Amino acid sequence: MTSRLLPVGLALSGGTAKAIAHVGVIQALAEAKIPIDYIAATSGGSIVGTFYASGMPLSSILHIANNLSWSKLISIRLSRLGFVSSKRIEDFVKDIIGDITFDDLKIPCHVIATDLETGRKHVFNSGPVARAVRASCSIPQIFLPVEIDGHYYVDGGFSEYLPVGTLHEIEHMFVIGVHLAQDKGIYRRPRNYLQLAIHIMGLVAKTNYVISREKADVLIHPHMDPFSPFDFDTSEELIELGYQTTKDLIPKIQKRWKRKSSKVHQFLHKLSLRRAW
Repeated sequence: MTSRLLPVGLALSGGTAKAIAHVGVIQALAEAKIPIDYIAATSGGSIVGTFYASGMPLSSILHIANNLSWSKLISIRLSRLGFVSSKRIEDFVKDIIGDITFDDLKIPCHVIATDLETGRKHVFNSGPVARAVRASCSIPQIFLPVEIDGHYYVDGGFSEYLPVGTLHEIEHMFVIGVHLAQDKGIYRRPRNYLQLAIHIMGLVAKTNYVISREKADVLIHPHMDPFSPFDFDTSEELIELGYQTTKDLIPKIQKRWKRKSSKVHQFLHKLSLRRAW
């Protein structure tokens, strides 16, 4: 790879338990020596994204993913605003990567949450990492909103489920989007309040990810229909699916990366000549 290739940004969508598939995606990219220069991540993707951005070895992330469970991420707390506290998510992230800030990360990472008052996207790229991840994962009516600097935040999927646009806002780069939603999945009638809330969350997220996926230079979209967003017992299958789907796309990723890099550099060269003239 030459130095003239554009930096690579990786956009990781939400997906609850299915976000474990992101680990397999990163594994395949690493094997192909495709660098990840920037990460933007939403909800469940923010856990995987910040772990990798912290410099944690991929082997350690794989081990954690294969041993994840709901009990490590939620704790019951009755409230008018939700019945599950997301503090355990914050504590879990701290236990793994420490109580670090975004400045401590080895790879620039941007975590997406939604401002509860305005409904607008909020991008966390400074301050404590664990609390930002907690905010990004807080599905309303399941998790309590998270207060940060006087504002209340909820799940980032409400504003940008697939944070491709966030990466394009940073600089010229080649953006790989990892999309874990079920576009044409089989509808399953919710059997409890938790499933109903997550189903509603998916419907809302669909209104913004349809736009986001079109902006990705390459979209990695594993076939997620057979998997439940609630089941961590399928972690090995999810990782393998993310890995194989990405591995099959490596030639396309490399080709498009080189092509876009060439076009962008040609454009910038012409622009500089015009300004000089």
